[in-house]
Amino acid sequence: MNPLEPFETAIGWLLAVFYSVIPNLGISIILLTCAVMAVLLPLTAKQTRSMIAMQRIQPEIKKLQAQYKDDKQKQNEELMKFYQENNVNPLSGCLPLIVQMPVLFALFRVLRSIQDHVPTTGAFNDLFRDLCGSATTAAACTNPKGMYFLGMNLMVSPANSGSVTSNFLERLPYFIAVACVVASGWYQMWQTQLRQKKLGSNQNNPMNKQMQMISRVFPIVFGWFSYIASSGLVLYFVTSSLWRIGQQHLVLNKYYEEQQSGSAGGTKKKEALPPSNPTDAPTNGAKTTNNDAPTGNGAAPRAPSPHTSRKKKKRRR
Repeated sequence: MNPLEPFETAIGWLLAVFYSVIPNLGISIILLTCAVMAVLLPLTAKQTRSMIAMQRIQPEIKKLQAQYKDDKQKQNEELMKFYQENNVNPLSGCLPLIVQMPVLFALFRVLRSIQDHVPTTGAFNDLFRDLCGSATTAAACTNPKGMYFLGMNLMVSPANSGSVTSNFLERLPYFIAVACVVASGWYQMWQTQLRQKKLGSNQNNPMNKQMQMISRVFPIVFGWFSYIASSGLVLYFVTSSLWRIGQQHLVLNKYYEEQQSGSAGGTKKKEALPPSNPTDAPTNGAKTTNNDAPTGNGAAPRAPSPHTSRKKKKRRR
């Protein structure tokens, strides 16, 4: 039994629905990508909050690292225990990508034999008819028609683009698409590192180092996979990368701005210090006199004598 069959059926049906609205397979793949990313948005927001929580507990992490600096194994054990106690997942940044994996592999299989996964009859059979012409079943559609978008046959991989055309300029869009996958992946990595620096992330944290290494490897892996996969899947990669870049700027950065403003607000609040000179402190809006000042030996202030006040009045007269 194929575990991806439910995903393949759903993706084939969605592509057929989008194609019935706009009869272009490239546009259908873009709309499918946007739908998947929109469904994953709450998960991405949750992952972002988890990363913010990681920044908040950085001082405690530094203490643990300093405490167990001579025992790396014990240090990692204590760090993992600390993460569990604070409900923080240091690898949560990869979670949305892991969830997308079944969709990626299912789309890869759908584009390899798209006629087997789209509706052959009904209101959404336009894609099947444009692929297979007069054929009425998927088995009878042995040579589906190529679907082009931006000069690329979406069923052909960049590595096999020579089977479609031998002209270098006609093959150039395939290689540009692969370059866009790698460039957008590196840009996302730069976005993440810049944001962590602004929040004062500890770059020496073992978990942060692992995330940085994963972030550097993923663009290369996806670039290689894009080269051997169908161009339709490359279009999915490019669209999802552009979505995530825009999502970083327009949505996720707001969470980080709230974190920064909250931290700044907390540092501005300071307790009011007592006045350095007790005589400067007002009492119910009335001015104090020198008679209210404490004596040098620490005795309580004395009330003015009535005889002294009478003498002062006579002198004034």
